[in-house]
Amino acid sequence: MKYLNLTILNQELRDKNHTDEATKMIIPIRCFSCGKPLGHLWEEFAERTQKGEAPKKIMDSLYIERFCCRSLFIGNVELIDIAGEFKRS
Repeated sequence: MKYLNLTILNQELRDKNHTDEATKMIIPIRCFSCGKPLGHLWEEFAERTQKGEAPKKIMDSLYIERFCCRSLFIGNVELIDIAGEFKRS
């Protein structure tokens, strides 16, 4: 019985670590339309918007100029925390 509980504990720890790593990158790496690399800009964009800075000003300073690229940033909703609540059975 002890072994079963230890196995479940290890699985829960692996699941927790996996979701923590997944929250770091939620935006696509490249724009779906033009292919411009965008993934590395998401963290800075998210931090600056949380501080209250205008998204237009942030995207201009990060040189995100095309409409397709801007729509990825504006339309992105972080659902990883909600999806992480559902565990594998």
